[in-house]
Amino acid sequence: SMQGSLFEGWGAGAIGVAAGIDHRDEKGNVTHGGVNPNAYAFSWGLDYAGKIKVTEGFFETNVPVLRDSAIGHFLELNGAIRYTRNTSTDTLTSQSKAIEATSWKLGGIYDIVDGLRLRATRSRDIRAGGYRELLLKTPPTDSGTPQGRVNNPNIASPNKTDDTPVYSGGNFTITPEYGDTTTVGVIVAPKFLPGFQMSLDWYQIKLTDAIANLTGQRVVDLCVSYQVLCDRVTFATPTNITRVDAGQANVGRIMIRGFDFEASYRLPLQDLSATLPGSLNFRMMLNHQYNFIVTQNPAVPAIDYAGQSGPQVEAGDFNPAPKWMWNAIISYDTDRFNFTTTVRHIGKGTLNAAWFGPEDEGYSPTRAMSVTTNRVKPATYVNIAMSYAIPIGSSERQALEVFGGIDNLFDKDPPVAPGGGPGVGATAYPTSPVYFDTFGMRWRAGMRLKF
Repeated sequence: SMQGSLFEGWGAGAIGVAAGIDHRDEKGNVTHGGVNPNAYAFSWGLDYAGKIKVTEGFFETNVPVLRDSAIGHFLELNGAIRYTRNTSTDTLTSQSKAIEATSWKLGGIYDIVDGLRLRATRSRDIRAGGYRELLLKTPPTDSGTPQGRVNNPNIASPNKTDDTPVYSGGNFTITPEYGDTTTVGVIVAPKFLPGFQMSLDWYQIKLTDAIANLTGQRVVDLCVSYQVLCDRVTFATPTNITRVDAGQANVGRIMIRGFDFEASYRLPLQDLSATLPGSLNFRMMLNHQYNFIVTQNPAVPAIDYAGQSGPQVEAGDFNPAPKWMWNAIISYDTDRFNFTTTVRHIGKGTLNAAWFGPEDEGYSPTRAMSVTTNRVKPATYVNIAMSYAIPIGSSERQALEVFGGIDNLFDKDPPVAPGGGPGVGATAYPTSPVYFDTFGMRWRAGMRLKF
């Protein structure tokens, strides 16, 4: 790779460029001697064997357009393009395929005046399947076990259980997923309030041909109700399913929209009184995700999973989020001492956006997918930490630093929430460790020697 200035531009500043090529060659061969992983709850991984070769080339540039102009203080445009060739080989079946793709990004920043900046980006991002998604060899679940049965809507009796092996694992035929990302934002740093900065960004992510796993039940429901993915279900008769292929697939489109807000303020205490040492620092980061729309096929109604507090494994192994989450940090600093308090808040959410609880519009005890409650309680966690540096030599860098901290200061228990789990379903784990603390209050202390 190389980078530098192409030339000095036209007065607004030098035009910067970067370019390079990259090649990586990976191969792996994992086997477990033919032992059925179902007997050990998948605890030691699964078999795969293959090779992935990737060659990429990229070019990036920053172009200052204007500086100290009558129409603005500063304007800069930037762009990047990347070409990728991905060759995958399944060494157990001798299958091989090559994928060529081009990804790109365009963006710009515009300082209208000092302290007011607008920014925007648009990008096309591409991700090909990896080892597990392409090559993983998974034996079928045992027919009749909790993972080896599905509900067959074609069965007329109240008991619709249909025992069948369910196949999962990799799928060598999946295609890359494509993401189109748009962000638009503003940054404010007013001169009349030194040390303060605030930003607000809107984002939209459109994911096409998303790579994910569906559960065996979801595959059956899509086939019977919408005639989608019926090539993955084998019927001996309409009321007797003998095989379900629930391996990796391109499951459709995902649309995510939201806002990111961040504010920070640094207050030197000498500004209040010359005798006060150190400074106070405040920072807050907030995310509001108001859309997480999954459309698995034009024939299947879209579902908005925004607000679900954990993974969605039925419609694909992805992770929606509660609609509101924020972190706040307050710290006090001197040359030797630091004390920091962190507050993390996860807003209320739903157990499953496809379910109906008494809190939801359209709820009825007799309606399909109705449950007694469909809410996840909010949670707020408080952490504290401090450190003090004791000089031990003539140099300021020589010090013995004593530190300590408490996480989850008030020992907050996690709420019941979807947690997911390998090879099982959304109820395998009673909460979401992605968002909620599963350890409880914990202490730490130590010393660091700097010299």
